[in-house]
Amino acid sequence: MIFKSKWYYIFSFVLLVCCVEESKAQKNDYIWLSGYDSQVGYDSAWGFSFGATVLNFNYQPVNISYDSIGMNFFTTNTSYCDNNGNLLFYTNGIYIADSSGTMIVNSAGINQGWLDEDWDPTIQTYGYRNRQGIIALPDLNSDSLYYLVHSYSDSVPGSQEENIYTPQILSTYFNKFANNGQGNVIYKNRTLLQGDLGQQVPAVKHGNGKDWWLLIQSRNTNCFYPVLLTDTGLQVMASQTCGGQPVGDTDITSVAFSPDGSKFAHFAVYGGLNIYNFDRCTGELSSPIYYPLDIAKDSSWLGNGIAFSPNSRFLYVSATKIVLQFDMWASNILASIDTVAVYDGFKFPLGSYFDEAQLGPDGKIYISCGNSELDYHVIKNPDGKGDSCSFAQHSILLTSPSVCVPYFPNYRLGALTGSACDTITGLNEVARAAKEQILKVFPNPATDITTVDYGFTDWNKTQPNLEICNTLGQTVYSQVLPMYSGFQKIDVSRFADGMYTVFIKRDNVVVATQKLVKQ
Repeated sequence: MIFKSKWYYIFSFVLLVCCVEESKAQKNDYIWLSGYDSQVGYDSAWGFSFGATVLNFNYQPVNISYDSIGMNFFTTNTSYCDNNGNLLFYTNGIYIADSSGTMIVNSAGINQGWLDEDWDPTIQTYGYRNRQGIIALPDLNSDSLYYLVHSYSDSVPGSQEENIYTPQILSTYFNKFANNGQGNVIYKNRTLLQGDLGQQVPAVKHGNGKDWWLLIQSRNTNCFYPVLLTDTGLQVMASQTCGGQPVGDTDITSVAFSPDGSKFAHFAVYGGLNIYNFDRCTGELSSPIYYPLDIAKDSSWLGNGIAFSPNSRFLYVSATKIVLQFDMWASNILASIDTVAVYDGFKFPLGSYFDEAQLGPDGKIYISCGNSELDYHVIKNPDGKGDSCSFAQHSILLTSPSVCVPYFPNYRLGALTGSACDTITGLNEVARAAKEQILKVFPNPATDITTVDYGFTDWNKTQPNLEICNTLGQTVYSQVLPMYSGFQKIDVSRFADGMYTVFIKRDNVVVATQKLVKQ
């Protein structure tokens, strides 16, 4: 008989609990893809490989690897994982592929038309060119059905690139698991909106914690079309919501909702920056603040990106050679402007400028270079004011050249607790209580560093706290937790060997616990 210590049984119990809990996770944005020219592979003239770089946020720190998948990404880019962080599908605005790289049945020809057939046929190879121009949202009635909402570009006949505009926002609807797992597109390129529209398709959870809002700009105006996704499908609302400064023609634009859904920002290189309050119940914008941001204009490059910090306090604006920070909690938001990065001249190989920005599931903000570089910039502590945000230029080394970061909404946002639209009865307290009990600690046992995965706390409640107690009930470690990322690394190297209990608390009330073994 093989003797097994008490730690073996404790560890086995911890693993069992973790496995059960992991099945309830919500990690839909945990795999990021970028890169192009996958058909080239290794290029001896350049000294590196073309193809896909994969950022896998199921690991901490993020795991970065190379993949020779056939899809290429220009700027239209999104992917979608199941609730455990396993890749389900991805798209470049031309077709949809499953996790094996196989094209989902009937998905070829998304956005097919003048832009890729007449103006630039290479788009079929390299991917569509609308930044933040596609988003994946789940059907609210099924775990197998998904919507893509995407922008379609065209041009006035006989005109040049500068006259390309977006006359339609389209929707594509598909079953990921039909045809023995090969998937099937039920319909594609169905017109959702027509007009002179913005390319971006930003989305945020409705205040009920179930439905989704999208805001589509009516270009050259200060108005947006609210689109609501419910269990009956996509619906364009009857009235627009307006405010702020109109954006002019041919502007390079980025948009972002704050992680808590209370703010919406719209940045155009020539039109400037608009910041709004957003009502998650009604889909309306209010209290616009405008900043011309003339410093963002740079004739050598027109990099453009925007992202909020995990706690929704700070707004970051990336513009070619500078990155700016605005404090949403300041009495005068515009007066709070601070420059947190200035381009340092680095080139690998072309120029690591500041372009698209996306908040990652690890609570860091990743910024692309916009012109085929082998690196990303990262804001390591976006909740920090000024220099304490820890901006690190070209600090993330990619495995292949990239021009973009993918676009994701905050899939983990919950209901607007206590609001008039928090009306989904039966799901409120019971579902939230069950959801908040999910807590994973790994590695476990741990010797030096362990990671707490708390990605399912209710984001609309007060700030969560972490406490670690020994078997005597004494607190040996405590800290306030960031409300977006869901990951926190803890140095346990100085802990005495033994059993500990990890608590997530809110207002001194325990909402989740897990055992930790230090050895």
